[in-house]
Amino acid sequence: MRRRALALVAAVALTLAGCSEAGNEATSGGPAAASIDDIEIGTSDALAPSITLPEGETFTEPQGTVIWDGEGAALVDNQPLLLDVYGVSLADGSELINTFDGLPRSFVLAREVLGDDLYDLLIDSNVGTRVLAVAPATEDNGELTPQTPTKGQPSVPNVAMVVDVLSDRAVGAEMPQRDDLPTVAVNEDTGEPTVTIPEKLDAPTTVQSETTILGDGPQISEGAYLLLNYKAVRWKNGTEFASSWPTDTAPFSTQIGTGQLVPALDDALLDQTVGSQVLVVAPPAYGYPDEGTLVFVVDILDIWTPVE
Repeated sequence: MRRRALALVAAVALTLAGCSEAGNEATSGGPAAASIDDIEIGTSDALAPSITLPEGETFTEPQGTVIWDGEGAALVDNQPLLLDVYGVSLADGSELINTFDGLPRSFVLAREVLGDDLYDLLIDSNVGTRVLAVAPATEDNGELTPQTPTKGQPSVPNVAMVVDVLSDRAVGAEMPQRDDLPTVAVNEDTGEPTVTIPEKLDAPTTVQSETTILGDGPQISEGAYLLLNYKAVRWKNGTEFASSWPTDTAPFSTQIGTGQLVPALDDALLDQTVGSQVLVVAPPAYGYPDEGTLVFVVDILDIWTPVE
């Protein structure tokens, strides 16, 4: 699955001008324009934040600001980017987009994907950062109409959005690794794991698993939707079977306990926590019989459990 640009984010990004400046000044002879500082960000009954717009004021210019700085890894150009987004209409406050009550969206931190202004807002930030972006309609002959940045670009909705930057790799405490299983090393720059299978080890006949990085996020329960990065290699010769790690490939979304995962992963990922990395050895009967024994390394990026 290719990483896809989040259309609403990209559209807003194309018109965010001067993101470092939060406020607007009053236009000559008219009422003061609304400022991004007047928007209240709170909590809601669901997972998403709430956005309360100022009453009786109109946003006339694009604005953007950092709500809080993240404490995770620094973002770098062209890296995979994982975002949760909540957006409401500036016209009536109605919800336009909400990934918090679901799974986040994935794309690449690049100017051609985000546009210059949102890119500039995020490129100097870290994982865990939250930003607020406002993209109003523009006044044309006295009437507010959606902005159309340039020919071939999408029209911009009248929207205010909260955007959270999530980690695209496991984050947590490194755990001791067992001597009787393959070992995992992680590239510090990309987060991509490398699996080493010692020649002295015999392939197990039952599913084996261990947590190599222990995250402190929510726990996976039966029926939860998961967002994962993973790599699988063949026990026999160590060659790669499948991976979601290339930059142009999106993390894998699935549901646990519904037969969408091979039995080894369905079993080993249950009760694990978000932020963890899990090594899973899947004999043919519990994985892909035609491929022999496989070794999976799975980074648990996010989960969503529907409320019944």
